Amino acid sequence: MKAMNGHRDRTERSSPHHRPWSEPRRTSVRVKHSMRKSPYLVSLFFLLAATTLTLLNIYIADLVRVVIRQPGPIGYETKYGLYQRCTRQLPVPALLYHATPLLEAQSAVPSPLKSHSKPGKWKCEPFPTRSECNQFGEGFCVLWDSAGYTAQLALVPCLFALVSLLFIFLHRGKRSARARARRKQWKLVSGAMFVHCLLQVASVVIILRVFCTDSRFARGAHLSRSMWFGIAAAIVSATTFAFLTFTGLAARRGEPWAAGRSARQARRHKRTRSGRVITVPEGTHIPPEQIVTVGEVVAAADLDEQEHDNEHTSLLAGHEASVAGGGSVRATDV
Repeated sequence: MKAMNGHRDRTERSSPHHRPWSEPRRTSVRVKHSMRKSPYLVSLFFLLAATTLTLLNIYIADLVRVVIRQPGPIGYETKYGLYQRCTRQLPVPALLYHATPLLEAQSAVPSPLKSHSKPGKWKCEPFPTRSECNQFGEGFCVLWDSAGYTAQLALVPCLFALVSLLFIFLHRGKRSARARARRKQWKLVSGAMFVHCLLQVASVVIILRVFCTDSRFARGAHLSRSMWFGIAAAIVSATTFAFLTFTGLAARRGEPWAAGRSARQARRHKRTRSGRVITVPEGTHIPPEQIVTVGEVVAAADLDEQEHDNEHTSLLAGHEASVAGGGSVRATDV
């Protein structure tokens, strides 16, 4: 038994992978670069713009306008929203001409009479109504209601992104905690804006499908401003998603324009040959191969704190075992 143990010890010592217990193990340090605040500020303005456009798309009854000209002296103009339909009367220009005496010269061209009446006031009502659904079929009502629900659901990711951005700007705590928030929140905000873009596009596509297929929009109909509000909201959301994702990935790579302070060179720290980050006096010349960034210093500090906590936990466990009369070696290990 002793001979086998001695042979095992000699094999471990002669092995190139054998590491003495006193030699510290190298731990790979993951650099943690945080994003600057300015991209989040730009995203906040984009988010407010997208939310405002979505609200206008929902609550302004002006998705589609239909103008109906009749042979009589009055026409009608109707505008359709997601939840309302408004109608007003339109005056039709008169086709009568001024009476011309027979004795006057025929070279004078008579001018038509002009209508001086103004368009009537808008009268709005809920849309679509149950009677219309029963008369024209449930397909139109299902699609129109689905577009309204989808547009309202698009406000949820906007609210989530707004809370995330406000948490970044109003968070008060340690500098490391604020940097950690800036490092992670861009994923939540960009994901929320991507979901908002998808929902807004779905709502616009449904309205366009109804506009192209329904018979009531076959004559005298055209898209109006609420539709353009919805399309603009989707474009703004897609732009915010692309901008924030590109900036976040650049900050993760350590680009100075995106990461800011965490990608700058640390003046009072350097990396030793063993891979550890140590403090040096200010003004000390640091070779190029030993230069570290502020993000690497933060990552090394977090790693040291974690190792210190693990060591403290191990000491407490050993103390409890000695008090209980136990030991670190189990009977099965002998």
